[in-house]
Amino acid sequence: MIRNHRQLINLMIGSDPVFLAGRFATDYSASPRTEGERGTFRYFGAGNWDIRIDGGPTFQLTPHGSRVVQANGSAEDGPAMTNPPPRPPWSLVLPRHSTFLGRDDDDWRPDVGWPITGDRNSWIVPLKSLDAPGLVGTLTVDAATLVITRAELGHMRQSLMIDRTEPTDEDLADLESLKSLVQRVPGTA
Repeated sequence: MIRNHRQLINLMIGSDPVFLAGRFATDYSASPRTEGERGTFRYFGAGNWDIRIDGGPTFQLTPHGSRVVQANGSAEDGPAMTNPPPRPPWSLVLPRHSTFLGRDDDDWRPDVGWPITGDRNSWIVPLKSLDAPGLVGTLTVDAATLVITRAELGHMRQSLMIDRTEPTDEDLADLESLKSLVQRVPGTA
């Protein structure tokens, strides 16, 4: 069991799943007219991603380059993404890219005035907003993978549903295809 907030933060900052596939969503409870983003993802480890936004683009990322395929089928190749954005699925699969850990640039920090609760499968971490005093939230962290499966932030909920933590033969074939399709863009490092 996690003994304190700092111990959990250190584990989350250092975590990097070998493989993870599932669904993600962002919902805005403060404005029901504002539709959040949803999609599927596969993270193959070491910076290899296949992210498909429902009704939107597909992001194919490797350590060597990126490809964004729009819903209409047009594609654009680009440089590798060296710093993933602090939004799902990146920020949930790799918590070090979230804004919930209390670092200088983060929007939230664990509220050490309240204990971490949960069981052997997941932990619930109380949060405090660094930007809006009095605003509180919670993180749910999967104990096995150390990914964030839910961030309740008052006006917004981000969620991650894990489908599998071991790649199928199809996943492995898709990874090889991804590596051959997404190449280094000439003129980039």
